Amino acid sequence: MANAPSKNVKSVNRWSPNPAPVDPAQLPDYLFSELSRVGSIIFNLDTFRLEPTYVAPEKPRAGDIRYAAGYGTTGTWGATLGADGIYWYNGTAWTAM
Repeated sequence: MANAPSKNVKSVNRWSPNPAPVDPAQLPDYLFSELSRVGSIIFNLDTFRLEPTYVAPEKPRAGDIRYAAGYGTTGTWGATLGADGIYWYNGTAWTAM
């Protein structure tokens, strides 16, 4: 996972479905749980919560905004930029906001 330091970090902006239940009787609980997770993610996107990103995106596009993290930790994106913080890509370079 390129945006997290380990697999133990729970994403607040990405959703992937849990396995569907085999028992049809469990489907309502499964759907309620999955829709609740999707609702939380939409809320986080709506309020513009950014996840820490420890590795620079491989193919940034002009206008991308990221929270570069990891300052003080060798090999992280925040250390490369010189500080943790919010950065935007202007088409040629990442610029602190």
